[in-house]
Amino acid sequence: MTRKTEGIVLRSLKYQDNHLIATVYTEAYGMQSFLIKGYHSPRARRRHSFFQPLSIIDLVYFYKETQQLQKVNESHLSLLLHSVQSHPVKLSIGLAMMEIFYDTVKEEEENRPLYHFLRSCILQLEQSERRLVQVFIFFLLHLTKFLGFFPLDKSQQAPRVTFDLKQGCLLPAEDDQPAMRLLRDFLHSSLHTCQQISFDARSKRQLLRLLFSYYQHYVPGFKYPQTLRVFAEIFD
Repeated sequence: MTRKTEGIVLRSLKYQDNHLIATVYTEAYGMQSFLIKGYHSPRARRRHSFFQPLSIIDLVYFYKETQQLQKVNESHLSLLLHSVQSHPVKLSIGLAMMEIFYDTVKEEEENRPLYHFLRSCILQLEQSERRLVQVFIFFLLHLTKFLGFFPLDKSQQAPRVTFDLKQGCLLPAEDDQPAMRLLRDFLHSSLHTCQQISFDARSKRQLLRLLFSYYQHYVPGFKYPQTLRVFAEIFD
């Protein structure tokens, strides 16, 4: 069965001497893995370059249910991302996003809203010149909508709020916790308005640690991203 779809490359691993195994989240078929053979010819080397993490590509492949690794017939870039692939901070944040997505999303079926959420986050990162961490925080928080544990806001816009991690909800509080108010701001933001949110370094660190702890509570075996360069920007 021949399939055509756009996809986002989450990760690629070298296989044997000159092959790649690429994991791609596709628009039409969810998570798929591909064997990309050889790179001796210029054409093959160019195709290998398409399968780097964060790439948005168009694919044609022949699907066999009995095979774990599908073979690509045709591939080319759907969008050319300049700054995400070359800007060190954007690349680090983007790779952390791909790692988190790969570790938490497993479905091998169509989920176009989830696909377009991931695609939109990548494009927002590509287009942004500043406040890149806001895009990462928005991604981390709003991905939970698709994972089934998006926080509820029961704070009723109270001036002071706290977060109940086990119940997954914001509640009114007696003590002021700026990081919790920051969480509420991101909870009600969009991908475009989240970059208007300002915070200090301490609140940023507290919010990110809270979100990682939240993931660890709901996702068995969840680990901090191995893309350590991202923390040079996030935790400074």
